[in-house]
Amino acid sequence: MIKTLEKSFLLATVLNLFSVFGQTSNISEISIPPKQIVRIDYPLSKTFKAKIFNKSKFFLGISLLNRENDSLYKSLRIEKGGSRTLIVLNSQYLQFENRYLGSLKVVYTIENGNQKSNKSVKNLTPQRAFYLENNTAQKIPLHIPGVMDPNLNPFSRSGVDLKNGQEIYLKINNKKLLILTVTDTIPHGARIDVASLVNNALNKR
Repeated sequence: MIKTLEKSFLLATVLNLFSVFGQTSNISEISIPPKQIVRIDYPLSKTFKAKIFNKSKFFLGISLLNRENDSLYKSLRIEKGGSRTLIVLNSQYLQFENRYLGSLKVVYTIENGNQKSNKSVKNLTPQRAFYLENNTAQKIPLHIPGVMDPNLNPFSRSGVDLKNGQEIYLKINNKKLLILTVTDTIPHGARIDVASLVNNALNKR
């Protein structure tokens, strides 16, 4: 099933409708076309462990989302040649994102059974997973110290998973303007309008 998700992305769904209990692991390999998102969902499985290998030359974007309302629980990136293991709860699904002009090759294994939430999931408490949205017709250059320097394209959004206390700056005329400090008042999955943050910060100067 392929349908429009955003102006610049398509959604392809990989859906396993068969119970896989009793199997130690399932190994899958997929190729994600340019500028597309692939949803990995096992609705008949309970909590499972997914080990993901990025076999591509570019970063692979990964998100954990709530199946009922598509709210963001966690987002991360895997560098080229890297891997990551995640515990996916029975209320969640995985999403792989390719932001590049070339295809991405991904290999992943699924292990079912009584998986316990690992430390990486428990440690999410002091962090916030949310979206930064650019609802303007201009690029917005940001600086997130120690994390990345993203350029938000016009009418786009970017998922982040940041620690409480993390500061986000606007880069303007070789200077930095603080527009947001992450706190636990930001709900998981919130969509934050960056242009509004910039306007508020400029008005405080």
